[in-house]
Amino acid sequence: MGRLMGPDQQNHTDETDRVQLGKLLRSARQGAEMTQLEARNLIGKSQSTMAKIEAGTTSISRQSLQKLIAVYEPPADAIPTMWALWEKTSSPARLRQGKRIGTPVWFGEVLDKEQLAEELWSWTGERIHGLIQCESYMIDQFDGEGRGPEISPRLLQRQKRQRLFDQEGKSFVFLFSEAALDRLCAQTEHPHVVTDQLKHMAELAERDNITIRVVPYRAVAYVDSDFIILRETDGDSAYSEYLTNVHWANARELATYREAWDALLSIAASPEDTLEDLRRRCKLADRGDPDGG
Repeated sequence: MGRLMGPDQQNHTDETDRVQLGKLLRSARQGAEMTQLEARNLIGKSQSTMAKIEAGTTSISRQSLQKLIAVYEPPADAIPTMWALWEKTSSPARLRQGKRIGTPVWFGEVLDKEQLAEELWSWTGERIHGLIQCESYMIDQFDGEGRGPEISPRLLQRQKRQRLFDQEGKSFVFLFSEAALDRLCAQTEHPHVVTDQLKHMAELAERDNITIRVVPYRAVAYVDSDFIILRETDGDSAYSEYLTNVHWANARELATYREAWDALLSIAASPEDTLEDLRRRCKLADRGDPDGG
């Protein structure tokens, strides 16, 4: 299990590193007495993209950073810092290996809307939604590559997000495929994680404002891709998440999302049957866990 960082390190995320890199680039550009327009011409980007780079809301390629440093000629001690920040947030290897630690900038709107929503309806197929993941499952997921203390910011952010469950007037419905449970229970390397996660979901399912239902294999041969519907007084919103962003549904698409949700709900096992299945699987996992009961 990774050691948690101290308070002075907890806000150190990809987002803050990208913002810091943007500040250094803006300072270097101003030091070179160049405008954003001139800078964007150097790297062949639009002025709005250049503004986002300096604001830290989008990444920059190695080639573009190299060009800007060569022309800006920033102080010698700033150059290693720029490259270190770039390696932490934007290097292809980091993105490809899934090593992002902080919450991506583009996910901020999701977090904001979750706070405002009165109801959250989630379909995650073979995945277990982050809101219903236990701590050991999160650590096992984030620390799969042995990053140790680096996982702390993301772990803390997700735990903070789970406080939504304690807000008065909110309700949650989580649907996922039977495959999500099979995939979880097939993880034999860390059996305690399987047991922890099953117990955690069973405990959540007993809360008045949380419903968890599984869509069995036998119910349907094909299921829709993952999506979330957020319901609030001013109107519903819905999104689908992919590797690098989220797609927010427009008014016409929203009706399709609702139809898909109703269809899934109609074939899902009841909350009672799902809870019974979670407890059954938990007992089986306990038997296979040398540290279990």
